[in-house]
Amino acid sequence: MPSVTGTYRMGPGGFFSDTDGSGPYSINSAGVATLITQVSVAQVGVAASSVTSVTSAAANTTLLAANAARRGATIFNESTSVLYLKLGSASSITSYTVIIAANGYYEVPFGYTGAITGLWASANGAARVTEVS
Repeated sequence: MPSVTGTYRMGPGGFFSDTDGSGPYSINSAGVATLITQVSVAQVGVAASSVTSVTSAAANTTLLAANAARRGATIFNESTSVLYLKLGSASSITSYTVIIAANGYYEVPFGYTGAITGLWASANGAARVTEVS
């Protein structure tokens, strides 16, 4: 590894050689320059999304079945009643993840692929569920 002399300049991401423009380099406290490995990152796009409407019910209702291919999901409570939503099975008014207010919106945490259930305080309206996979 080359020692630091006057032939390096600071640039975005590290130091660059004034001689040949190579880099970026990191330079340690001993003055030794090490080439920083370049890594390519591929963007992963969304393949599809589906929107469904789940009619409200005052009993436990499946909003989304488990799906290992799920990349994300959103739920809009299109009801005048609160929705007790659970990331998991068997939601109830005492076992839920979040309460979504009337006309409220919820984004499912990234990476959650399990079942999503819910029940409303009273049955009116629906949940608009969008699943991205």
